[in-house]
Amino acid sequence: MFFNSNSNRMIKKLIYVSVLSFIFLITGCRSKTTERIDITNKLLGKDKHLEVQKTNRNTTHIGVITNSNYGTTHSYSYKFTVNNGDIDWDGGTAEPKHLLFCKDSVYIHYLKEKYISVKSKDSIGNIVEKDGYYAVQDVFEVYIDKRYFFKFFGDDYWVEVSSEKYNLQKESCTEYNIPNDNELSLPSIIID
Repeated sequence: MFFNSNSNRMIKKLIYVSVLSFIFLITGCRSKTTERIDITNKLLGKDKHLEVQKTNRNTTHIGVITNSNYGTTHSYSYKFTVNNGDIDWDGGTAEPKHLLFCKDSVYIHYLKEKYISVKSKDSIGNIVEKDGYYAVQDVFEVYIDKRYFFKFFGDDYWVEVSSEKYNLQKESCTEYNIPNDNELSLPSIIID
């Protein structure tokens, strides 16, 4: 024999590593992410200035050797400010739709995707399958500002309210549309 058992093991390891490296190079991907920030300004009434910032991210996965495009994913996030920091909102992937200005409060209406978990059970009652889907939902919030001393101390935050409360406030307040790209919308309900 030309090789002893130690050499055979080394050759097998070398072949194994070579095959794995080759598979990795063929199936391996590199990612390229591009980010674009769009800023939209809007005058609300006579004394309010709205600045909406939308960040778009596109990530493309390209094969290392094949240079094939294995897919592109798109994500976005929204945030806005009113009067340069008097009111701030960072909704992430939620899409703002309306701002409602009342005498002593501010409300927001936005849409967001929520994951709905669905579990199916067999006849005995054991959970057989967990599945789910995403559904677009309306969300309504009121702005709470507990800041003081030139807004250096304290907190400001948003608290969820019911759609009924929001709609009741609409009767006596001023509602403005928030600029957005309408990536989220509620499904149409058709009544026969």
